[in-house]
Amino acid sequence: MGAEPQIKWTSGGLEDALGQRSDLNASAAKAGAATEATQSIEKLTQRGTAMAPKTRSQLFRVDIRPCGLALGAMLAVLTITSTSAQDLDVSQDVSVAIGNEPPYTELKPDGTLSGAGPDIDRAALEESGFKQFSGVTMAYGAMIPALQANRVKMVSSGGLNIRPERCQQVIFSEPVMCTAQAFLLRHDMAGRVNSYNQAAELGIKIGVPAGGTQGKDAVARGIKLGNIVNFPDNTSAVKMLQDGRIDAIALNGDGVLDMKKRSGDDSLEAVIPISDTPIDCAAAAFNKSDTALRDAYNTGLEKLVASGEFANIMSKYGLQANVELLSKAKSTAEMCR
Repeated sequence: MGAEPQIKWTSGGLEDALGQRSDLNASAAKAGAATEATQSIEKLTQRGTAMAPKTRSQLFRVDIRPCGLALGAMLAVLTITSTSAQDLDVSQDVSVAIGNEPPYTELKPDGTLSGAGPDIDRAALEESGFKQFSGVTMAYGAMIPALQANRVKMVSSGGLNIRPERCQQVIFSEPVMCTAQAFLLRHDMAGRVNSYNQAAELGIKIGVPAGGTQGKDAVARGIKLGNIVNFPDNTSAVKMLQDGRIDAIALNGDGVLDMKKRSGDDSLEAVIPISDTPIDCAAAAFNKSDTALRDAYNTGLEKLVASGEFANIMSKYGLQANVELLSKAKSTAEMCR
């Protein structure tokens, strides 16, 4: 978390501690005290070197004990400066990358950020004093490069799932959105597919969000690359499904339900979960150097969960199931292993 704390020592008030005396006695006392102080500091330095803290937690448990009258009269001032705290500029605009995937993320025509993810992001960072937020729509595969190049400050919590390989490239907040993967099928495929393995055996074409985890999971479970079709947005995906260009859409469960609802097509069937996939959790993502912003986000997120506001936001977008899933989720550190 930023640079190691800097520790500075200053001293003063030695004459006041010794009291008012005659010029001769004062001079002698000052000379003697200075010698004693020097010897005491040398002893303390030697002892400090031998007992130097070996871990970050030990750094804040340095044992300082009185070493004679002179050292006791010195005023020790311990100044700790935190680089990460200084770097947290709450007046800055927080640019947020989103995938435009309702109900998780959405950029309104007027530029307003919406969706469960941005609402959580905004509320979490407002706890630390941030007030300005802007949205940038991009493909999931472009989000990490954008973070690394500092083109955006963060990826919305409704964006990237936590995966070990991603943890090598960016830092994540604690989990925010947990869901299971799901299929949206045409009526002629209903009852025939509930896993990637079955889709591979049938040789059907699967639509997946560009840069999302679904494509990787599908290939890992036997679906050929030639049968993976990237779609740019949810509206396009439904059109591709209805036109027969793909046979199924793979997305998260809540996204599939929202897609079906918005399509108005009752013949489409949702399959939740895809039986050979784990429960996924997404979180806000930050540049690896931006630990202060990530920590501020985590602090705000914890307050939202404790106050019940997190559950209120999830209910607003029909994501009540996420609250229960989140309570059972592993920590980000565990998911990154």
